[in-house]
Amino acid sequence: MKDLAYRVVPVVSALPAPSSGLAGVIVRLAADNKPYWCDGTGWVDLALLVGADARLTVARLTADVTNNTTTLANVTGLAIALDANATYAINARVMFQCAATGTGIRFTQTVPVGATVVAQWATPTSLTANTVANQRTADSGAATNGIDIANTNSLACADLLVVTAAAAGSLQIRFASEVAASNAVVKASSHLIAHKVS
Repeated sequence: MKDLAYRVVPVVSALPAPSSGLAGVIVRLAADNKPYWCDGTGWVDLALLVGADARLTVARLTADVTNNTTTLANVTGLAIALDANATYAINARVMFQCAATGTGIRFTQTVPVGATVVAQWATPTSLTANTVANQRTADSGAATNGIDIANTNSLACADLLVVTAAAAGSLQIRFASEVAASNAVVKASSHLIAHKVS
């Protein structure tokens, strides 16, 4: 018979070294008043799991990606897997640089076969101006006009709505330089957040 009585979780001043003997143990750390669970190899902050939503997916770019052509290329690492017959609201935050003042950048996306996509990309060209590209298909949209300062971080933002059909697949962010032989760089920490609506 299982004991279903409430138990007070032990309070510790420091998390002990994780071990197989502690696997399954829950403690409360006095320093931050949060519960932690030992999986045998490490401690999991249970407060981070509260309210976690399985419908959310995040992709974060871990390294810069460069394209110095006018041909669209994948931002490798900036993609999210999408289920078949589903609807997604996706938010993109893309930090970028252009190598030369007066040159721009082009952002777009691919989607699974048969999917419907509408997107609005807002890409800055200075501290007070931006180019808005409303896209109704994959791999669409034009490059921005020239950026005001070379090799300086700027932030492009997009809101996307994707309705997949019978085929699952990925939403993949793509980009190109406005002019050939001039680097356009998507910077690490750029990210996507996808919310599966249905």
